[in-house]
Amino acid sequence: MRRSPEAAGRGAKRGLHDALDDWKAQAVDIAPLDKGTLRRGIKAEGVKGNGLNMKAEISSTAIEESGSGRFNYAYYIHELNAGGANVRREKKYLDKSAEANKDKWMRWVEEEIQKELRREGW
Repeated sequence: MRRSPEAAGRGAKRGLHDALDDWKAQAVDIAPLDKGTLRRGIKAEGVKGNGLNMKAEISSTAIEESGSGRFNYAYYIHELNAGGANVRREKKYLDKSAEANKDKWMRWVEEEIQKELRREGW
């Protein structure tokens, strides 16, 4: 009984890592592909925290140099751009990949928690 919270935490962390890796892969697949800079700039930042205070983070950065200075292309595409006439641009590619997969990822976390609890004799 005493080891159950730690076992559940280990399982949750492993499940979150798996979900984060899949989130990155899904976001890369739907992010616009022009020069590839945007897709290469999607980073799984890792799982932070312990116990019930864990979070998985992902980010996207694609800095372009222009005559007027540095421009965060990733922010523009994700938050501001409505799409171009001759280039298909998937606005909110991080959010859309998360929304489409959140139920699957929750199952993964739950399954990893169950595995760890079984290892502890539950």
